[in-house]
Amino acid sequence: MIDIREVIAKSNLSNIMNKKWAAKRLTINLTSSEAEKLEKYCSKTSRPATDVIRELIRSLTTKDEE
Repeated sequence: MIDIREVIAKSNLSNIMNKKWAAKRLTINLTSSEAEKLEKYCSKTSRPATDVIRELIRSLTTKDEE
């Protein structure tokens, strides 16, 4: 029987997983029309709101990136 914890430890995946999910929780206030628009988009694309919002944030540019 394979112990997944051993596989993760040996492959250094635990560090990668910890970095990937080192998250900061964010609460946003949306108007009802904004929330409705997000819900419709998520429903239409079968994607969770978190993924859609992350994608939008990643698409932002900063002065350093221009």
